[in-house]
Amino acid sequence: MYLKKVDSQKATMLADIMPFASGTWYRKMNSNGTVATNLNGQALYTCMNQEDLQDSLKNKEFTRVEF
Repeated sequence: MYLKKVDSQKATMLADIMPFASGTWYRKMNSNGTVATNLNGQALYTCMNQEDLQDSLKNKEFTRVEF
């Protein structure tokens, strides 16, 4: 699984929905390039600061980040 940075319009929308989250918004992507979804078919997103992002890459939670 890897992360793909969302565009500024989507990031603004996500920040409006979840104002308590600070950092950069990313969409979770499956290894085959498809969007990762939950059981209801909704796309999965995460918001991380630079330190959390580095930790998740170091711990191999995500394989890479696309910008």
